[in-house]
Amino acid sequence: MARKIKRKLTKEQKSLLISMLIGDGTITNHPDYKLSHSESQREFLEWKIKLLEKYGFEHGGLKEYISKCGYNLGNKVLYVRIKTNPTIKALRRSVYKPKKTFTRNLLNWLNPLGLAIWYMDDGCINVNTSIQRSSIQHTCKIATCVDEETINMMITYFKEIWNINFRPFKEGKNTYSLATSSEQDCINFVNIIKPYVEQVPSLLYKIRDNFTKEEFIAYQKTDNFRSARHIIGN
Repeated sequence: MARKIKRKLTKEQKSLLISMLIGDGTITNHPDYKLSHSESQREFLEWKIKLLEKYGFEHGGLKEYISKCGYNLGNKVLYVRIKTNPTIKALRRSVYKPKKTFTRNLLNWLNPLGLAIWYMDDGCINVNTSIQRSSIQHTCKIATCVDEETINMMITYFKEIWNINFRPFKEGKNTYSLATSSEQDCINFVNIIKPYVEQVPSLLYKIRDNFTKEEFIAYQKTDNFRSARHIIGN
């Protein structure tokens, strides 16, 4: 019987796996690579599945169940399992120590699509429209929830690789997340990820230039939205 040849993954394939893992993906001890989302993010998960297929990853199809524990108790959870390969096994060994631990070497694999996936999983945009300000202020935030050493590494990464300034903000005791340092940094970041976020209309609120999240989602359903979308950036 002929031996099956295993081809190495391309940079784009590795970036896809890593970005989905940095975000909401998980790899169990088996190892079992799983992507899970709520019903409200069905479109986002379906988009991820199309990416997996585009880049040649086998998967078990979109499945669902009703959660019986945790913050999703009683709610529908959608998920897809990616067929295990040597890279997934290596990621399990290098990232889980025992919880997710991210290094500069890992971030260096990310391309613009990878950044967009990370942000769509864990990011949001704050639109400050307080009357005390002469103009609307925007801040992109990424909920990383890491220690001080890791957040500083991430800040350096964004500055050196993407020329975007982020600052840390505290999420809890000894836990930090990322926020863009200025209006221009927010615009520059959105311009990188926008082509991919625009492929998932239900997540456009994450790069809106006005309105609250709820107001923007309601506005998307109007006829006016088709001719004048309120999206930050060029």
